[in-house]
Amino acid sequence: MMYAQPLGTAALPLSRVSTRWPPFSSWLLLMLIVAKPLSDALYEIEAVKYLYILLLAGGAFLARVGHALRKTPVDARNRYLAAYILLMVGYFYYLFGLALTYGGLLSVIFKIVSPFAFFVLVAFANDRWLIHALALAAVLTIVVNAALLPFDFGWTQWGSVRTFKGYYFFKTDLAYALVFSLLIVAFYLQNRITPLLGLLMLLVAVQVVFANSRLNYLTLLCVFFFLALKQGFSARLLLVYGALATAVGVIAFLVIDPSQLLGFDVSDMGSFSQGRNEIWAGLWTGMKQFTLSEWLFGRGYFGDSALLAEHSAAGTNIHNAHNELLHLVTTQGLVGLCVYAGLWFGMYRMCRAADAPPWARGTLAVAIVIFLFQGLTTVTSPFATKTWPLVMVFLAVRATAVVGDMRARGVES
Repeated sequence: MMYAQPLGTAALPLSRVSTRWPPFSSWLLLMLIVAKPLSDALYEIEAVKYLYILLLAGGAFLARVGHALRKTPVDARNRYLAAYILLMVGYFYYLFGLALTYGGLLSVIFKIVSPFAFFVLVAFANDRWLIHALALAAVLTIVVNAALLPFDFGWTQWGSVRTFKGYYFFKTDLAYALVFSLLIVAFYLQNRITPLLGLLMLLVAVQVVFANSRLNYLTLLCVFFFLALKQGFSARLLLVYGALATAVGVIAFLVIDPSQLLGFDVSDMGSFSQGRNEIWAGLWTGMKQFTLSEWLFGRGYFGDSALLAEHSAAGTNIHNAHNELLHLVTTQGLVGLCVYAGLWFGMYRMCRAADAPPWARGTLAVAIVIFLFQGLTTVTSPFATKTWPLVMVFLAVRATAVVGDMRARGVES
């Protein structure tokens, strides 16, 4: 089940599901979920990431102990977690072996495996309060970044263009996080365009435009189109979207210097792709010379950088493939690619529900499409700001399924 009432009965919005205060054992985990945006804002302090994971592990363990003491029924899908953990551990040692062979950093391996560890820790202690914490974290991500619009702190000069980045390091990280946050809030509100969601849609659209993240114009449109499908293409919806587009256009006209906007002229692919076409051509030239072993296992974490140094005019100034598929194949080989994809697929299987109500169907698919779009022009796997937002959506869907399962059995956790 995916929502607060068993199928066939009147459904309550997730935001109106009756909840008592969470038990003491769940508070640490829930507060850490809500505080996730804070850890993103402190990206310059490397220790914060490891401290967050340690606290998350402790919070998950404490919550699980609380469930055991209260004899809360275990989510049936947890039976897959053991196999999933084994695959995750095997992937870690595979990456560790590549690092020993070709060189690499242990911190990077942790970052690549971190979304799967994050999922295991939270899913292990999943309860019916998690969906509220995830929604609050998503709202905070949107609102706090929007509050930085008037301040220089939230802006940066990227090349010749001044762009909005919020509290993130890079504009794409901001836009990507905002799109996923909007998807989570929409899911929390059962994909109904309420005044709150409408306001958040406006804030997200404005920030994505100010961020000059062209690919995320497309991912944001994916979310808008998904909501339109759920609402039905009515005159009211067209009016809402028209008002939204007008508001964004007026704000952009009043604030943005047109010379600061990246264009969509595809006649010059080098300019349009910001040199990525040359990067990909150089990588493919090098990959065509791969041995069977290199196709299977790649060349280690710096494999794409090494190939670019050999076969690209840009040389060593380029640090990665700027494409997730090329990065995975060149650094981890087809074996690593398959295991990495398998871990995401396993997560999907543990979160989807065949009997999901109409409003919930398609949410995971949209999230995956956004993730794949992002990987077209950037490397995503080594960065928590790229992988964890997807896990948040998976956990939101799984959390609502737990709520429905418990309500269907008449169980209160």
